[in-house]
Amino acid sequence: MKEEKCRIVENRNLNGTYYVMKIEAEAVASTAQPGNFVMLLTTSGTDPLLKRPFGIFRAEPPYIWLYYEVVGKGTSLMARMKSGDRTVVLGPLGNSFPLLQSRNVLLIAGGRGIAPVFYAAGWYNAANTVRLLYGARSKEDLNLLEEIEALGLDETLLYTDDGSAGKKGFLTEELGDIVRGRNIDATISCGPEAMFEAIFEKIGDNGIDNYISMEAFMGCGFGICHSCAVMSGDGTYKKVCKDGPVFRLEDIQWRR
Repeated sequence: MKEEKCRIVENRNLNGTYYVMKIEAEAVASTAQPGNFVMLLTTSGTDPLLKRPFGIFRAEPPYIWLYYEVVGKGTSLMARMKSGDRTVVLGPLGNSFPLLQSRNVLLIAGGRGIAPVFYAAGWYNAANTVRLLYGARSKEDLNLLEEIEALGLDETLLYTDDGSAGKKGFLTEELGDIVRGRNIDATISCGPEAMFEAIFEKIGDNGIDNYISMEAFMGCGFGICHSCAVMSGDGTYKKVCKDGPVFRLEDIQWRR
């Protein structure tokens, strides 16, 4: 973990509210692994005071890429950043996805959860059979399709809630059939909690390895502020920033 003064190389607008930011951050990029995240300073002032957490979308030293949606003050300020601007990045933070080889891997990405899943896809693709389920609210929220196609995955299935792209409905609706039909033996997921709950209901007790990357509000990013605590299966609390963000699906307590 290192706090690094960085240069914005590019802040590319995708379709209005979604951006990909390329940052020159050599110390972070050289040690990052899929599943890690960073805390990024969004202003040189004091409002907002705290850095914001972002999963790493891609890392090729000396650069990292972040994929983000403008949803509040911090990301609105990020969207105004331009090439040559300076910021501060703390990272890489958290744990990473497990190393997998010779497995039938299913990647599951809900909305902005595509960021760490995309990073994992490039990592796993050389030594595994890799498929992707990618879902979002509508086609406007289903981004990075050209980058995904360039990965050359074995299969990509797209879903939108409103049917404006891919299949209509939630990506978890056919999950059980897909896991059984493709002989999936490991899943890697990132998205909203409701998606994880649905994954648990569909395949949580089937004996395969299920790993999730959790999203949470964070103040510090390294375990001091306790703002990202979640309840584990044994009733104790885990910190998403320090104990995660990657957990086994079955190790988190989901609503029944």
